[in-house]
Amino acid sequence: MNRRVIIIVSLVLAVLFTLLLVRGVNARYAELKKTVDVVRTTGFIPAGSEIKPGQVTTVRVPEIVGKDLIRDPKDVIGKAPKVSLVGGQYIFQGTLEPVARKPGTVEVHVPVDLSGSAFAVAGDVVDVYAFSRDNSGGASLICKGARVLHAYDQTGSEVSSLEKKGPAQAVAPPGSKAPASIGLEVPGDVVPAVVQAASQKRIYLVKSGPAD
Repeated sequence: MNRRVIIIVSLVLAVLFTLLLVRGVNARYAELKKTVDVVRTTGFIPAGSEIKPGQVTTVRVPEIVGKDLIRDPKDVIGKAPKVSLVGGQYIFQGTLEPVARKPGTVEVHVPVDLSGSAFAVAGDVVDVYAFSRDNSGGASLICKGARVLHAYDQTGSEVSSLEKKGPAQAVAPPGSKAPASIGLEVPGDVVPAVVQAASQKRIYLVKSGPAD
């Protein structure tokens, strides 16, 4: 009697184990069958160049493969890759810059305080003034229409939502979302003047309009 019970229990457990195993395999197979659209390049894209609509397309890949890939072409158009991309390459999140650098320009980072930052974030256009610390020489315009490529807070994190939050919420201790360093797209002929003023912390930014 006991032997028969043991056999029956063993068979029931074996059936349950088999059902659970099959269910797990089926669930895994169903997961692998799920696909998503991801962005892929159609040709070579140099680092720092603006991505055009015809340079990317979408393809379907398993959902697990597309986890860290950019899925919407709108998220890449008008931005620039930090490194060159070859044709047929998937684009990972975090590998693009907000805006592309124009030919003949360089990126210069300038230290700013809360007021002098103009609350500028990537994509804004600013006029760059150098002021005299002893107030003897006033302020002079050293670069007009410089595009903001990056804006970092004191932790080195990109500031992207400051303009929407407004100045009131920007007044915060170190580590807040207030810009402490701003990367400007500067023509080569004014780089020395900008660098000199930046090294002396005499930079004041004034917003002059949206990016083109």
